[in-house]
Amino acid sequence: MPFDAIKYRQARSIKSQVARKPRRKRRWFLTVVVLLIIIGLAVIGSRLKTLGEKIFGSQTFSFGRLFLSSDKKLVGEEDGEIRLLLFGIAGGNHDGANLADTMILATVRPPKTDDEHVEVALFSIPRDLAVNIPGFDIKKINSAYAYGEAGDSHLGPELAVRTVEGFLNTTIPYYAVVDFQGYKQAVDHVGGIEVNVEAGFTDAQFPDEKNGYLPPLVFEAGLENMGGARALQYVRSRHGNNNQGSDFARSRRQQIVLKAFQEKVLDLGTLTNLKVLSNLLSDFADHFRTNLEPTELRRLYNLTREIRNEDVLSQTLDGRTGLICDYIAPEDGQYLLIPCAGFNDFTAIRAFWRNQFVSARLAQENPTIEIQNTVRGEPLAQYTASLLGPIILDLTLGNFSGETAYTESIIYDNTGGKKPHALSYIQQQLGIKTAAGPFPFQNLTANGADFVIIITGDIKK
Repeated sequence: MPFDAIKYRQARSIKSQVARKPRRKRRWFLTVVVLLIIIGLAVIGSRLKTLGEKIFGSQTFSFGRLFLSSDKKLVGEEDGEIRLLLFGIAGGNHDGANLADTMILATVRPPKTDDEHVEVALFSIPRDLAVNIPGFDIKKINSAYAYGEAGDSHLGPELAVRTVEGFLNTTIPYYAVVDFQGYKQAVDHVGGIEVNVEAGFTDAQFPDEKNGYLPPLVFEAGLENMGGARALQYVRSRHGNNNQGSDFARSRRQQIVLKAFQEKVLDLGTLTNLKVLSNLLSDFADHFRTNLEPTELRRLYNLTREIRNEDVLSQTLDGRTGLICDYIAPEDGQYLLIPCAGFNDFTAIRAFWRNQFVSARLAQENPTIEIQNTVRGEPLAQYTASLLGPIILDLTLGNFSGETAYTESIIYDNTGGKKPHALSYIQQQLGIKTAAGPFPFQNLTANGADFVIIITGDIKK
């Protein structure tokens, strides 16, 4: 069924956007943009209306609307989750300028009580994932935006959002698009950034925009001061050695550069430099696009401005999850990522995404868990592992070798309460008691485990 732009626009009543990684001092990239707009608009005067109309597209822009504290809630806020899709595209005038190098689905959970804190989960989607793009059959997901932009239709965000909604079986009301040419200019306008290169690498195949290659790019591990061009090369490199040639490694480098940029922008000297603010506003106006209305941007900022670092959770759909597998298309040899469950079977991936807040919390704590079975001849350890659900955990299964005769299943917390989210999850999933002290017997592994679960026949009751 072809993608009908007019019908799609009429049928779609909710919007779509994107979010970025926050920290109490390093808020989302989107929040940085909001700060720049709010602070800069007051001092740049008449340029603001033009800049605002570029950022907010066809919406009628009013500077005053950024300062209004709207009581109107964001789409999804009443249901407890606000979803925003963020695209990072290459930009420029070369082939592939509209391919999405980065695609992150952010979910904001506002607090329900005064004792709770706002949480944000960032779900990174690999660009080579094969999905159904409405009207274009099975393609790499990073091409959805480009197909929507073809022929000056400017429906890239809408088609990409619809594609992600389809494979995750959800709704995404908001989107935002930033192109990397904007990153390059913005980095130069703040005087460069200090980047922590976690893994050094060399890329001898970085294109020079003239159908050739630049001299080999070399990045040494450690801190490096980067200008815009260098930072863009760092995040876009696709052929680095030292395990840095994958899309997953690129996603990690992009996060590192965003973090460095956020820290530089939020530095007091940058925020009080009116010339820098003016330049950054121009950068974002030409390279940033969203369907959030100004009052919605303001509300999003108000919801997330006090977010704590520990409440910004990341989840990546990569090979370590066991959910996606490499695939070479027989008709053209194209490299793709597909669900390990089978072509276009996203059931397990959807479950993984729906549990993103829990799985990301557990990933932060990274618990090691042993399941020891006391009942010989019955695979209760495997059964117990299945009860722990679709969350990716470090599990070791085996038989209990101690002499104590257990009459009921029990959890031993060897961390002394230092991994509370993991303990809470195990308790909730298994519904068994927790011992008052650490495990007193021999572990299955030499290094021990954070949690030992002793299993008896009552686990099936």
